[in-house]
Amino acid sequence: MSRRLEPFHIDAHLELTCVVLADLVLTNGVVYTADEQETVCEAIAIKGNKIIFVGSDNEVQQYVGKETHKIDLLGKMVVPGMIDTHIHPPGLSLFALYEVQLFNINSLEGYVAAVKEFIDQHPNIEIVYGRGWSWDVLIGDELTKGPRKEYLDVVAKDIPVILRANDGHTLWVNSKALEINGLTQETEAPKGGVIEKDPTSGELWGTLKEWAMWLIALPEYSVAQYITAMSAFQKKMHSFGITSILCMASLTFETIFKACDEMQKRKQLELRVRGAMTINTEDDFYTQLEAITEMREQYNTPYMQVISAKFFTDGVIEGGTSCLLEPYSLKAGKGANYYGDFLWDMEKLKHAFYMVNQCGLSIHVHSTGDASTRMVLDALEYAYGKAPEGDYRNTITHLQLVDHKDILRFKELNVIASVQPYWQFKGPTWWNNVDYQFLGERAEKEFPLGSFFANGITVASSSDYPATLVPNPLLAIDVGVTRNIDNGNFHGVEDITDIDDERYLLNKQERATVGQMIKSFTINGAYTMFMENEIGSIEPGKLADIVVLDQNLLTINPIDIDKVKVVMTFFDGKLVYERIE
Repeated sequence: MSRRLEPFHIDAHLELTCVVLADLVLTNGVVYTADEQETVCEAIAIKGNKIIFVGSDNEVQQYVGKETHKIDLLGKMVVPGMIDTHIHPPGLSLFALYEVQLFNINSLEGYVAAVKEFIDQHPNIEIVYGRGWSWDVLIGDELTKGPRKEYLDVVAKDIPVILRANDGHTLWVNSKALEINGLTQETEAPKGGVIEKDPTSGELWGTLKEWAMWLIALPEYSVAQYITAMSAFQKKMHSFGITSILCMASLTFETIFKACDEMQKRKQLELRVRGAMTINTEDDFYTQLEAITEMREQYNTPYMQVISAKFFTDGVIEGGTSCLLEPYSLKAGKGANYYGDFLWDMEKLKHAFYMVNQCGLSIHVHSTGDASTRMVLDALEYAYGKAPEGDYRNTITHLQLVDHKDILRFKELNVIASVQPYWQFKGPTWWNNVDYQFLGERAEKEFPLGSFFANGITVASSSDYPATLVPNPLLAIDVGVTRNIDNGNFHGVEDITDIDDERYLLNKQERATVGQMIKSFTINGAYTMFMENEIGSIEPGKLADIVVLDQNLLTINPIDIDKVKVVMTFFDGKLVYERIE
């Protein structure tokens, strides 16, 4: 199907008939525009950093001059530049440079061996930091509390060791780390935090969850170190076709914005960065809000802006810190009638939401449990009722469990659903060992993706990288469409050959279409970041952020979408990535 789009002229007011000659023309492709009509056409013309024409191969010839660079796509697919609307840069690019990596290790013994090897390789190191241990390798009390400190004490008696879980919500530390940070059996956990203890002796176990993690000094890196890591991160994003991000950050780690600002001054920043800054429950709300609004003024360029305040209203299922409508299973180790905690006083949250929107910021809320999400919607409804009408684009992210009645409220309140489709299948070890153990049959109804789309809710997809190890949107599109495993080899099992293979299939009623998934990474992401008039679809007048894929997502078998490769990524009309076979 091809829908003709009117040629883009130099100056519509003068009604000039001469056509601008393009710097770059791409022809003979399958161009999925992600516009309102989901137009598919053949060719694109680009002048400078703008798209000036989208249409047929024949029509685009009027934009071709002697100096025009022409690319024959040979039937390849073109989509808008991908947008990740919940990501933590520079992700593993920073950790890989300076910390011990525990990702892709599948045993406690392996974690300890990796720490020992890291110390042996860095004999003068004073503190060991790391990330990547996973709950699904644990059993017994450790499945609910986390691994004990004694494992680390064996290989690091005199050096503090501080290791973050792969989900980012629990620290595993040794005795020395507890000692130098002043933690004892008498230390009280902050609101919304958990300091795990031995149930018999009362001795510190060696894990701290949620806000209790801030009792441990976390690493600080220089702007120069961040620039090095951010440069590597940017290359990774381009290789996945990602050209814009909504960066999750905190006032404590403003360094990421300083690094991006310096890269921008050096003309090295080739990502559109928008920021969501965390407001926590322990510090004064007004002081934090003032600091965020000051950052918004400080970082305000076409490439980089602060647009949101981020809230945490609960934790994660695997930590037993999600807030649920029905109690956790007894296997969660929390006893009977344990529902998890909501992290905010409700009246304070209502007022905070109202104030954030009145300051011209959107709201971005971490919520995994169904009770938490219901209360967030209640608070947003209050804020909307008190505030004048506005274009707030407030968002709730993760949404592991959502009551059906509350899904309908997203549409009523115009709340964006920020989802991570990468996780929405039955992981070979994770789902049975963690989610099903803690939730029982409710785990079958996790992540209601298709329901959000079916009810006309704006869905924006993202990775939460580095919680997702490989933030490739094509993997997420695969899972979103199939609700099945995306790459068996990566997950240590054989790949599936049937979309309905029951082993890893998670509620196929929640499948989305290919078009819905592409839009969740493009125009819906642009809308979330207040940029739908600039990016997110391939239309004349928009910025030339586009991605070339080696296969047509609309026609291939959905279980093979994970095998599709990014061939080229263009940012601002400039080729920033080209795949080399």
